[in-house]
Amino acid sequence: MKKLGVSVYPERSTYEKDAAYLELAAKYGYKRVFTSLLQINGDQEEVVGNFKRVIGKANELGMEVMVDMNPALFAQLGVSYDDLSFFHDLGAYGVRLDEGFSGLEEARMTRNPYNLKIEINMSQGTPYVDNIMTFSPNRENLMGSHNFYPRRYTGLSVDYFNQATAIYTKYRLNTAAFINAPSGTFGAWPVQDGMCTIEDHRTLPIETQVAHYKMLDTIDDLLIANA
Repeated sequence: MKKLGVSVYPERSTYEKDAAYLELAAKYGYKRVFTSLLQINGDQEEVVGNFKRVIGKANELGMEVMVDMNPALFAQLGVSYDDLSFFHDLGAYGVRLDEGFSGLEEARMTRNPYNLKIEINMSQGTPYVDNIMTFSPNRENLMGSHNFYPRRYTGLSVDYFNQATAIYTKYRLNTAAFINAPSGTFGAWPVQDGMCTIEDHRTLPIETQVAHYKMLDTIDDLLIANA
């Protein structure tokens, strides 16, 4: 494993709790942070301000924050794929695209002037990344990560996971997946049956999940999905 990470959900927590969690994670060498800005409920300025404060704390601790987004929110925030200054101002290390564009947009996003990383969804199991590659992206700024699945029986089978991952490893892109912490109490959604990428991991001890990923040897970074 290259890096370990945690997830924070500012809309469902407080700054104080998130800051304490990030400090604990940083103390143990965790480097990555996942957070989700898939929807904005309530005052947009206040919500974005809360995210910015938490991201700032992670940056102080030397951590890299990936912000999960979808095209609908790009429109809501008035953000264009060829102007990623919003994410730069937010302090993000990069943007994770929960849903993609056409391939051309992703390639152009990897060539942004802020050197933001663009992380694409590996769990689709389609030649999506092949399409992006036809538009000559900056591979240094292109990464992949799997989804996590909070509802029981919706996670990936090991066979499907391996097939979907192979589409990305052939390009030697950085890969990531999610594991479930049995002690975690919440995530991005109200459903809380555990949060993992591979369904078989849902009820396993966290160290067993990590050991399995080490044996598969196709994932660079592992992140705890629930907080």
